[in-house]
Amino acid sequence: MIRARVAVGSAAVVAVIAGVTLTWLLARPDGPQMSAWADGLALAAVSLLFGLGMSTVVDVEPSPGVIAVVAALWGALSLIAAWLQVAQRAGIGAFDVGLGDFTTGVDSGLPVLVCVLGALIVLGWAWWTTRSSASDNTYVVAAIAAVGILIVSITGHAGQSAWVPLVVAVHALAAAWWVGTIGALIATVRGRGGWARSLPEFSRRALPVVAVLTVTGVVAALAEIGVGAQWWDTGYGRILVAKLVALAVAVALARWHRSRWLAKAARHGVDETTSIRNAGVELALLTVVIGLAAGLATTG
Repeated sequence: MIRARVAVGSAAVVAVIAGVTLTWLLARPDGPQMSAWADGLALAAVSLLFGLGMSTVVDVEPSPGVIAVVAALWGALSLIAAWLQVAQRAGIGAFDVGLGDFTTGVDSGLPVLVCVLGALIVLGWAWWTTRSSASDNTYVVAAIAAVGILIVSITGHAGQSAWVPLVVAVHALAAAWWVGTIGALIATVRGRGGWARSLPEFSRRALPVVAVLTVTGVVAALAEIGVGAQWWDTGYGRILVAKLVALAVAVALARWHRSRWLAKAARHGVDETTSIRNAGVELALLTVVIGLAAGLATTG
């Protein structure tokens, strides 16, 4: 099963990069910035961290080791994204960026600081829980990841309005829960019995989350560019259309899974490999959306 999980993780990475590449094809020469691929992977990592932190609501208990690995990836990718952003703003190569350039050239130091500090706190939490007899409260991890998601999501285009940041924040958290929880299921659930126990819990909670995600996504998009030709005449608008279409496809797949896969899995009728594959397809679609969102955030 390790091979299947590695394959799903690799596919998710490729899907994020594919989503970012699609934004470049749709918006060039207006964007995205070269840091978008690292932004997308960092967003995917913190979403998985959020899902791992919230996974007890779907009857899953992730190990501190898995949480530590994901937190380390989040922190490292956040630093790489900031580094690439500095290089582009300074008009120099990525390997020519010095410490002075990095500390003064990053667009906004707060998101990077919050993400790196958050990752370090989660690593400290994982270290402590492996050496302590106390129960490990993963909601602490979820709270830290949520702060990282919020600080990144409201820093860009959404910060231009008084109420849009709130809508975008809810949208980002809903997306992170969906992506992160299904990723947590893939990473941690074992055997037919595990999927029979956790998948129905995930499906029951996913329905309102997906509804909130869809509504807030449409509202935020309309608030940012309005209604008119700008949906197809601008790179930003075309990326928004692609993001909404990809999200609609993911929702349709989730509904199909709810009617087919869920019923069989709940009766212990689906083997672990098939469940990992089904969840992996859904995760791949969602990580394409993450790539589109990351590219959108750095497109003018």
